[in-house]
Amino acid sequence: MMPLSIVLMIVSLWGFTAFAQTFCGVEVKNPFPLQRGFISSYLNQKVYETLLETGFVQDCQRGKPVVVRVKRVDFKGSSISGNRFSGYTLYISFDVVLPKETLSYSLSKYVSLPDPSLGTYRVRDALVDLLETYQLRIKKDLLDYKERFKDGS
Repeated sequence: MMPLSIVLMIVSLWGFTAFAQTFCGVEVKNPFPLQRGFISSYLNQKVYETLLETGFVQDCQRGKPVVVRVKRVDFKGSSISGNRFSGYTLYISFDVVLPKETLSYSLSKYVSLPDPSLGTYRVRDALVDLLETYQLRIKKDLLDYKERFKDGS
């Protein structure tokens, strides 16, 4: 026979998940070849973490995947030095598709590449910085979404 405290804990957890916003993982749809693997995996990781941090519950019995649809990834030269581009602007826009609403984001960041031998490390760092910078805004939007649709309407 289970102790009463364990039964109460199980019942309270069941009650919590019964009324929480649920999801079943994150699916990234990224048709752009520029850094596709890194951008897709990093977006997947950050959106998943942000959903959990804002109180969404991973429940594949009742939830559906949250789709992150990448709309634009661009890397354009924006400053010239010594007959070559030494600075670029990374643009990324994406939608977070939730069951009752789509949240849209368009982000950009200047990236200095004084040495071409650095390859794509600076681009990856810029993406990480962008998502870290805007994570609070995304969290606020997810919390607002939860508040608007908390009663299932």
